[in-house]
Amino acid sequence: MKRGPALNKKGQDLSIGTLILIVLGIIVLVLLILGFSLGWSNLWEKINIFKGSSSIGDIANACKIAVTSQDVYSYCQDFKKIKVNGQTEYISCLDSRVQPSLDTKITTCDDAEVLKAKKAICDTIINEADKGKIKINGQPCSEIK
Repeated sequence: MKRGPALNKKGQDLSIGTLILIVLGIIVLVLLILGFSLGWSNLWEKINIFKGSSSIGDIANACKIAVTSQDVYSYCQDFKKIKVNGQTEYISCLDSRVQPSLDTKITTCDDAEVLKAKKAICDTIINEADKGKIKINGQPCSEIK
């Protein structure tokens, strides 16, 4: 009968729970590295989590709901931030690209309130160079007076 370490060799058990924790740890580590290197808003934008409307079609659907519920604020003054051809834009239901997809429209928009909402968005943009690039309903911020 042999004695010693030769008989007591057993494989190390790796439970499924441990394996899942290792995989989750790696995923969290990768997300942390990407978040700090790319920037958190950039990361969430690329992963498409925590993001509202992402296209003109999504906004058109939201506008249809606003018309159905007669929500004048959402229709006229609620601007959604989207990317069009890599450029940041803010659009509302009054945008000329959204209007053709709407069967019915709300016609009681107060032009002064719409202009006030546009100016409020432009005021949040600090960099003057960005004011010429970022558009609101197709109009650059630098042209909104």
